[in-house]
Formats: sequence, structure tokens, C-alpha cells
Amino acid sequence: MTIHEIARLAGVSISTVSKIMNHKDQNITAETRERVLRIAKEYNYVPYAFAQNASVSKTFLLGVLMPDCFRYGQLLKGILEQAQQHGYRIITCCSHGDSETELKHISALCKAKVDGVIWEPVCPESLPRKKYFEEINACITFLNAAQEDSFLMDYRILVKRAAEQFIAQKHVNFSLLMSPDDSAYAAALSGYKAALFDNQLPFDADHILNGNFSDWIPKIKSMRMTGAICMEYKHALQLLALLEQYQYQVPNDFSVLAMIDDATEPVLSESVSTLPVPFYQFGIHLCAHLLNQCEQHKTTYTPFAPDAVPSHFATLDVPPTVKLPHIIVVGSINIDTTLNIGRLPKLGETITTARHTITPGGKGINQAVGVAKLNHKVMLLGNVGNDLETGLIYSCLKEYGIDTAGIQKDKSSDTGRAYIQVQDSGESTITLLTGANGTLSAKAIQDNRQMFHNCAYCLLQTEVALEAVEAAAVIARSQGVKTILKPSSVTSLPDALLQNTDIFLPNRAEMAILCNEAPAFAPEDLSRQADRFLQKGTGAVIITLGGDGCFLKDQTGSMHFPAADFIPMDKTGGSDAFISALTSYLLYGYDLPAAIRIANYAAGFCISRQGIVPALIDQTSLEKYIQNVCPSLLTRPGSAFQSASQIVPLPVTVPEI
Repeated sequence: MTIHEIARLAGVSISTVSKIMNHKDQNITAETRERVLRIAKEYNYVPYAFAQNASVSKTFLLGVLMPDCFRYGQLLKGILEQAQQHGYRIITCCSHGDSETELKHISALCKAKVDGVIWEPVCPESLPRKKYFEEINACITFLNAAQEDSFLMDYRILVKRAAEQFIAQKHVNFSLLMSPDDSAYAAALSGYKAALFDNQLPFDADHILNGNFSDWIPKIKSMRMTGAICMEYKHALQLLALLEQYQYQVPNDFSVLAMIDDATEPVLSESVSTLPVPFYQFGIHLCAHLLNQCEQHKTTYTPFAPDAVPSHFATLDVPPTVKLPHIIVVGSINIDTTLNIGRLPKLGETITTARHTITPGGKGINQAVGVAKLNHKVMLLGNVGNDLETGLIYSCLKEYGIDTAGIQKDKSSDTGRAYIQVQDSGESTITLLTGANGTLSAKAIQDNRQMFHNCAYCLLQTEVALEAVEAAAVIARSQGVKTILKPSSVTSLPDALLQNTDIFLPNRAEMAILCNEAPAFAPEDLSRQADRFLQKGTGAVIITLGGDGCFLKDQTGSMHFPAADFIPMDKTGGSDAFISALTSYLLYGYDLPAAIRIANYAAGFCISRQGIVPALIDQTSLEKYIQNVCPSLLTRPGSAFQSASQIVPLPVTVPEI
């Protein structure tokens, strides 16, 4: 601190300060004298002549000057213990982020003739003040300063190691949760990216969650994330509360790892897996560097390399996509051309429309996308043709993360096509051009039998060759995989196929065709039709009834389920949405009646929208809606997986439809 700065702070001339400090202030007012002396004391001002005669011998005294001495956990403890071990004492000064307070502390440390100081400047503009320490030959170790030789806690390494913990647990789709205002944001993001790059995983900026907690769950669900690294412990607690509210089980459904100060009481972090930030070791490292400067005049800069491991694995586990078996869909792959018309044409009538869409479709694609939107790993087995439309199909499947290893290209055929006419009431007619779907062979299924390993359910439809469907059912049964069969465009089914079917799922019209009868409406007629397939070895029969809901029958009894209350716009994809949700929630561990009720909501959502693939509901929207209308339905069972054969006994009496 110089006489010029004292004069500026006091609002007087340099000569006035000199007179007061040298007791030549007879003509200076008492008020001015008191103001100058007060400032001189506050800033520990020492006249130059006195400073010239001061001793330059070592004081074995070190200073610590920080804007906030309480945000670094055990950093001060590490500094203090390292200093005491080498015979030094510590003066700790906290500037509370205020530049003027910092200058006062600098003056005090200089007056105390510290041998060295660990200094975190309040702002870059504070750095020129290092001249005061240099004037007394004090060594400086910078912390978080805009200098090349400044030390910092390397959050890049810490976050990289946290991300590597997730990757070691087989997570490939996890988030980094932190506020953009965090001083460590850039370093943390760099570490996150580095871990992904080293393990050949793509970086997606949408996986970064910010401090706005209202966005967390929608993003987690829409991006199908399986875990999050939280840079702040408070964010981890907020996230856990939200996850619980949305029926997530941690860590079965979602993993959480929080960065935490190493001074935090262990009891506070017992419920969350934490990665302690090693401030104690950092303090030792800082003080050791300063002592080397003071005693051995070594100025070699050695960055601090933090080493940290998770405290425990209470909230860190393998993702559900690894723990849960996957789902296989064997079925048709089409390009759908949908025409929206006021009403379906009569025989011989020609009508016009200006509304149409062209999208990927077919029951194989529809059900695979439906399952993927409900956050399950899904594989699709089927054939495409030798035409340009296959690019649109692969792009759609990639968007939803569907495994396409089981899709073959038939060079001699075109991709299957569906021509759909939808009238304003939602009713539709469909004409199929089989194309490559008809060339899917039993051998192709057998060549992909390895895909049935660690599989829970196989979804089958009859829009492909029946020999392929039957082969898939036989392989599924041999591997302990449950099958759900949706008949379509057939008038009969092989008994061998039905014997290997766990859940048979026709609609009212399809059941009538297969039974060679009129459509059934009375409960006793539905029950009688279902019995025909139960007698052939099918485990359970679900007949979908459109606006009347659905009818379930197995060997223990029967039950009617009303439809969800939605206004239909396009009923084309209702059954695919129903099957996708039914399978998904059976795999999540719900019993069959609960899964059917959830599936009814999924079907209702789908038919209330235009199209099929775009109309299939995602897990976030589905569960948010059910949470509002029937929250008890989403109460998760204790088991993460329950076989489809574990159907609870149903009432023998059949309620009226």
C-alpha cells in the first residue's frame, strides 16, 4: 500500500497524508486526521522510510487470501497441516468477494512480512496487486487466477472419471447436470466429452441438463437417459425427489452420481452415490508448492491431479436396458401411403382428397417404434426391398434406437407398401402390397436365432410369411421367450403356431374371420370364440373391441376392460400402440390386467392423432397422463421382471360389455 493510494482513499493530498504520518499535522483538522489514520490502520500502511529499515529475515509465516474460505471443504485443513508439519504458521484472510477488503488484507499480510501467500484473487483486476507481495519478497502460489501457473481443482479429470464410472456400468446414454453459471462448467463439459470420445460414444448437447429442474424429467424421458452426473449435491437431491415422483426406482431405472465436498458429513451422502472432491489433498499440494518456493526457490509448476472414486454404489448401477431383457419384433416393414378423406368411397365411387402422408409403417415397424418409445431395447426382424424407400425406413429406425441387424434386403423385391384410407370418423381401410415381406423365410429367422438370447418377449404378426412367424414362435419357446401374436390378413393359423403362442391378440373382426363366424358382441360369444384358441394351446386371448375396450380370457377366467376416453381421429395404429404398451409394461413387471389398462390408454392416445409412427405415445406423455387420471395404476411392482405367464386369476363371471 502506497501513500498515493492512502491519499486517494482518504480524499486528501499526498502531502496531507505525509504530515499526519510524520506528526506534522498541527494545521490539519481533527476530522481529516482521524479519517487518514483510520484508513492507514485499515490498510496497514507503513511509511516508506520505516519499511526501508524493516527486517527482511524469514518469519515462518504464510498467508492464505481467498474470496470465500468456506467453499473449499477441507482445503484449509490440508494447507494448515502441511504448513505446521514444516514449522510454519498460517494467517487466513477472507475478502468475501470484495476488492477493497482484499486490498486491506494484502496490506495486513505484507505488514506481517509473510514468507509466502496462497492467493485466489477476487477478479483479474486484482492481479497487479501482486507487486505488494513482491516488494517484501513474499512467494505467491495462485489459486483460480488468470495466470498460467495458477492452480485449480481439475474438474475435467473428476468429471471424466465420473463418466468412466457410468461407462464401466454399461451406460451409453447418461447426462451431465450442472448450471451454466458454474465456474467449472467448461472444464466439466470437457471431461464429460473426453470420456465419451475415449469410449467411442457420441456427444449430444441435449444430454446436458441445466439448473432448470422443470426440464429434467421431460428431457430424461424423451432422450431415454439412464443416469446423471450431478455437479452439485443439492441438484442430486432435487433429481432424486423428481424421479421418485415419476415412479422411477433408483438405481434400477436411473443412476445418480453426485460430486460432493470432501468435508460433507458422511451421513448426508449415504443415500446418494458420491464422488468426493479431494480438497484436503489439494490443500496439501498447494502448500507443498508454496514451501518449495519459500525454502528451495523452486518454481516448477506441477498441476494437481485429483484422484477420486465413488463413495458407494447405492444409486449407481447398470442401466435397465442392460438388466432387462430386450424385445424382438418379427413383422412387416412397409412404406405407408395414407389418404385422408371425408368418408370411405362406396363400391364404384371415385372421391378426391388433397391430404396425404408417406411414412415408414407396417406392423413390424409400428410395434418396434412403440416399444422403443416406451424405453425398451428392441430388435426388428424383417425384409426390405431393393428401392430408394429403404433409406427412409433405416432413418426412422435409427431415430428411435432400434437394432436393425435382423433386417435383410431382398434384391429381387420392392419394399412392402400399405395404402390406407382414413375417413374423418377415424375408421380406415388398408390394402397391402406384400413386397419383400412375403419373402421373409424360416431360414432367415433361424439364422438370427442368437437375437433371441436375453430376450423376454417376441412380438409376431402375420403380414409376413407364416413359415417365418412359426419358426420365430418355435425358437422363442425353446429359449423361454414369451410370444404375443397379432393375426392380420389371414383366414386360418397353424395349430403349431398357436401352441407356441402365450398371448393371442386379434381384434373383433379378425377373430370372426378366424372362427368363420359373425363378429361377436355378447360376452358369452366372445368367451366361446376365445375358448377355441385356448383349447389349441394358447396361454391367453385378448380380443380388442375398438370403442368397447377389450376382452381377456385365460384358463382361470375372463375380464372386460373398458376403452380409454379419447376422441378418435385415425384408428389405424390403435392395435400396434396397444401391443407395444402391453408388452412394455409386462416387462416392467406389471401384471396382465394392469398392463392391459395401461395399454388401453396408449391405444387411445394413438387413435386420437393422425398417422401411426408419429402418433405412438412416449413413456413420459403416457405416464404423465395416467398420473393425472389414475395414479394408482402406475404403482410399480417390487420385481423388475415378471413373466407374461404369471397372470393373476381372473373372475369366472363375465361382466357385461
